[in-house]
Amino acid sequence: MPTLPWDLPILAGAAGLAVAAAALAAVWPHRPTAEEWLRFRSMRRVSSAATRPGRGWARAGRVLGIPGRYLQRHLPISARVTLSGLLARAGIGAPPELVVSYAILLTVGLTVATVTLVLAEQLPPGLVFMALVAGPLAVGGRLMQIASRRRRVIEDQLPILVDLMALEQGGGGVGARTAIELVVNRVEGEAALLLRECLTASATAGTPPLDRQLETVSDQLGIPALAALAAVVRIQREEGVSTASPLGQVARGLRDRQRDELMARGRRALVAMLLPVALCILLPFVIIILYPALARLSTAFS
Repeated sequence: MPTLPWDLPILAGAAGLAVAAAALAAVWPHRPTAEEWLRFRSMRRVSSAATRPGRGWARAGRVLGIPGRYLQRHLPISARVTLSGLLARAGIGAPPELVVSYAILLTVGLTVATVTLVLAEQLPPGLVFMALVAGPLAVGGRLMQIASRRRRVIEDQLPILVDLMALEQGGGGVGARTAIELVVNRVEGEAALLLRECLTASATAGTPPLDRQLETVSDQLGIPALAALAAVVRIQREEGVSTASPLGQVARGLRDRQRDELMARGRRALVAMLLPVALCILLPFVIIILYPALARLSTAFS
């Protein structure tokens, strides 16, 4: 029996091209200019890197509420603690059950699509196992990427904030807590948002003071600079001495560490560039140079 020309890959490709053409026709008249795009990029760097995913999880909670309530009773404590720590590092205020529900839904969708293609003999059966593990790995990798980006943004913004705190305290003679409040209430960014959350949490009755809040966040995110800032706040709170000079020392130490990290990152980038250069330039060049000798050797041995 002759096979039909309209098989599954051709139909899928035609549907994909149609969807892409429709999306391009809808988006192209509203495309931003170069100045608007650069302005958007600068605003995106300053703004929080984790609040946008948090809003996305909040919208997904309306759809995944039923399996989330089931997992709330049956999710192991160890998995709940691990996911809660990862979500806290990423700055996402979603419950762990919602993340597990999303991973399960993604896994079911990938598995159904893969099984359909396997039954149509378009994919090998071994890819079904890969579809089963791709969903949880994709969700976990995305959360780890958001957490790493948030940590890097906070570390980049902290030296400037600590410098401004030292200037506020040195010029006005205010306490460390007041200097932090004056700075973070005027500045936007992930580090300022984190410090505002610590200030709000420490202002509630029966909660730990600001220095302990900062130490907890430092252990949670793995940022030693917050622990140094907590030590300065503790000195001011317990001894009542001026901390303008320690704040300046902390800022200088943070800038020195940031400079060392940038230099190390540049050296790693230079080393990483050697592999594509060797594979894409040197190897073809060597093959072209040695081709006559290799052709003669092959002729002689044959």
